[in-house]
Amino acid sequence: MLMFSTACFTVMMMMMMMMVMLVSVKVNGYRSCIESERKGLLELNEYVNNNTDFPYDWSNATNSDCCRWERVKCDLTSGRVIGISMDFTDKPPPLLNLSLFHPFGELRILNLSFCSSPWFDDIYGYKSLGRLKKLEVLDLSNNYMNNSVLPFLNAASSLKTLILQGNNLDWTFLLKELKSLRNLEVLDLSMNQFNGPVTGFADFHNLQGLDLSNNDFSGSLQNTELCQLKNLLALDLSENKFIGPLPHCLVNLTQLQVLDISSNQFNGTLPSAIRNLHSIEYLSLSDNEFEGFFSFELIANLSKLKVFKLSSRSSLLRVKTEILWQPRFQLSVLELQNCNLETLPSFLQHQKDLSVIKLSNNKMTGEFPSWFLEQFPKLWLLLLQNNSFTMFQLPRLLLNHTLQILDVSTNSFDQRLPDNIGNVLPNLQHLNLSHNGFQGKLPSSFGEMRMIDFLDISHNNLSGTLPKEFLIGCSSLVILKLSYNRFRGQIFPKRTSFEKLYVLVANNNLFTDIEDGLRHSKYLSVLDMSNNNLQGVIPSWLGEFRFLHLSVSNNLLEGIPPSNLFNITNLKILDLSRNKFSGNLPSHFNGENMSLLYLHDNEFTGTIPSTLIKDVLVLDLRNNKLSGTIPCFVKNPIILSLLLRGNALTGHIPTDLCGLRSIRILDIANNRLNGSIPSCLNNISFGRSLGYEFSYDLGSFSFGDESLGVHSRLLILPREFSRSQPDDLAFIVEFSSKSRYDSYTGGGSFDYMFGLDLSSNELSGDIPIELGDLQRIRALNLSHNFLSGLIPKSFSNLTDIESLDLSFNVLHGPIPQDLTKLDYVVVFNVSYNNLSGSIPSQGKFLTLDETNFLGNPLLCGSAINTSCDDNKSTNGGFLELDSQNGDEETTVDMEIFYWSLAATYGVTWMTFIVFLCFDSPWRRAWFRLVDAFISFFKCV
Repeated sequence: MLMFSTACFTVMMMMMMMMVMLVSVKVNGYRSCIESERKGLLELNEYVNNNTDFPYDWSNATNSDCCRWERVKCDLTSGRVIGISMDFTDKPPPLLNLSLFHPFGELRILNLSFCSSPWFDDIYGYKSLGRLKKLEVLDLSNNYMNNSVLPFLNAASSLKTLILQGNNLDWTFLLKELKSLRNLEVLDLSMNQFNGPVTGFADFHNLQGLDLSNNDFSGSLQNTELCQLKNLLALDLSENKFIGPLPHCLVNLTQLQVLDISSNQFNGTLPSAIRNLHSIEYLSLSDNEFEGFFSFELIANLSKLKVFKLSSRSSLLRVKTEILWQPRFQLSVLELQNCNLETLPSFLQHQKDLSVIKLSNNKMTGEFPSWFLEQFPKLWLLLLQNNSFTMFQLPRLLLNHTLQILDVSTNSFDQRLPDNIGNVLPNLQHLNLSHNGFQGKLPSSFGEMRMIDFLDISHNNLSGTLPKEFLIGCSSLVILKLSYNRFRGQIFPKRTSFEKLYVLVANNNLFTDIEDGLRHSKYLSVLDMSNNNLQGVIPSWLGEFRFLHLSVSNNLLEGIPPSNLFNITNLKILDLSRNKFSGNLPSHFNGENMSLLYLHDNEFTGTIPSTLIKDVLVLDLRNNKLSGTIPCFVKNPIILSLLLRGNALTGHIPTDLCGLRSIRILDIANNRLNGSIPSCLNNISFGRSLGYEFSYDLGSFSFGDESLGVHSRLLILPREFSRSQPDDLAFIVEFSSKSRYDSYTGGGSFDYMFGLDLSSNELSGDIPIELGDLQRIRALNLSHNFLSGLIPKSFSNLTDIESLDLSFNVLHGPIPQDLTKLDYVVVFNVSYNNLSGSIPSQGKFLTLDETNFLGNPLLCGSAINTSCDDNKSTNGGFLELDSQNGDEETTVDMEIFYWSLAATYGVTWMTFIVFLCFDSPWRRAWFRLVDAFISFFKCV
């Protein structure tokens, strides 16, 4: 009996152990992968690492079980490799050998995204992927591949999902090669720059998901082949150029669960057949040109609808908000932007599951709908910007609310911020209150927002000092915008906890001091403190930051700027303008990535270092006390703007400037430059060849997975919300044009900035005819010099010029009649010269008044109310003009005038020589002066 019991116990224990082992295998899979596949992965790893730096080096894996390696997925029961993700985000190999994947006979998922390498297989050639009999998912996104890869895809007949997003494929060739893939269910062709109409889908009967978004497809979709794809569950046509009305046949695809036609040019009214999309869960009609009335009755019976988006670029779309019905759906996302809404849709009272609400760019007034926060406990994104709300009130307390993003910018709020804002909304990550009229101090409860990483309270009437609770509590802040308020005192005193701060925009306030608290923000890359009341000197520790953008312009700062500011490696923009900085400019300038350097309107002295121009796009040294000559700058093929106006520079204009071929604005006016104008200035582009463009990207700041919103089962849909770089960081270049200073903002504005200003110097000689080659120049100012000779006839080639100023020189001769070809000229000033003849009387000259021609008594024409016919003399080239009193005639012969001038000059010299022949105190003083002069040069 005992033996029987012992045997039973042993059997039971063995069964239990086997069950444990089976459960363990079921849950965790086998302990190791198949050896042949492990060797195959190592061979693949060795090949890749011999040609590039693969970020996931499997040969260094501490675990021998390849199923546990990064980017490898195995079947839990068989241990076979079923998924490999290479993802060459850094540097792909020059060639990719497809035969290295053949050992993985059970491979179902292969991710080769960001791998732009050409493919090859020495054994199987184009049939290589056909060896992977079970391959179902192939991701080739973001490879920028051309058509050379397509013949390989032809053999992958087992494919069900093919992702070709972000490539450079030919549309016609692509569809021809993919026709053999009969099993395709999901096809992603987004971001390929495809254009023309959409055709060629008649044979893809099994498609369930199709993504054509972010291309250049155009034309109408009437009678499109897409309507023949009866099995479609998800269709994304967003961000193309489709036109015309929304085709009725699309809304007859009754199995559709996802339809996104946003960001196209569809117009007309929305078809009533939308009510037939009974399976629809995601419907995006936003950012088109729809017009007419839209009633929610069209979607009232779509019981599965979870996401609804509607907006229009047309101002003619009207949405009916008051209807007596209770919807059958429960939305999670609602977007009604640019819909001319004046009141909130009444059906919102029947919703409970909303997590995303976008009602921006409408006409709603009254109180901020704080009841949203109480009725929708799942709400995490609320956008109400650009409306006309006037009262901002919050509930007393919200428990466990999930709101993370709130934007009420550009409304009409004008009261104090609620004192409890931080207590009610402690989980906010993104808060935008900008462009309102909020008043008073910043509530101390902001310190309760410990999760907030984006805060924009700019463009309000907030005042006072920043509360210490805010400075200590908001330790997660990444972007902070305080600009255009009346904050005062210290910016960040010592006790500040903004250790993650990346962007601080605090311009146009009343701050007076930069304190040590800023030193704790060691990741700070953008700092704009311009237009404040900052005093004293710049702290030397600012040069220890890795700034991309630093601006302290228009303050009361003084002294010599720390030299390390000019040596920050990644600095793109440095603006120290409009202060009281003094001393010499740095002789060693190591900011190799500098793009915009503004040092104007200070008190800098000394000479200009030749290295200061290295690699910059804009160098602005206007209105300082710089002296010496213009240096022979180091070569800079990308400089766009060189501004040296308003200094005390002397000497000639160096011909080295002609080597700066990309310049679009050259301003060296109001100095003491002499000599002639170099004729080689026509080598400078002044817009003839548009080359380098300034791009300034701070990147985007995204949230976690929740920011992706609702997804399709088959397609990845756009994010519900993402943040771009701050829009307050536009740069400005000033240039005198059309008799005034124009400010040009942003990189794209350089396309319109082509100007040369040499005015208010001591330049002499003729105007080079080569300046007529500057066909795209828009402003040319040579005024207030001693230029002589004629106005070049070649100026008629300046067909884009808007402002031409030659005033206050000694030019003579006629105004070339061909200048009437200048169709865009607004300013043409030749006053106070010695010009003669008739003023052109056609084209833009008909719009010029007499102020443009003053001080030229020999000119005539309708612009100055002087008839040329009445004043022509028949006597050998003389021109007779009536004096202003009308009581005498003046006859001028230029030849006699020059002979008289020569005679006077000769008599003066003869008198001086005779004077030296007689002994007198004046004669002795003269010779002593000459002897001293000779002795001085002998010593030298």
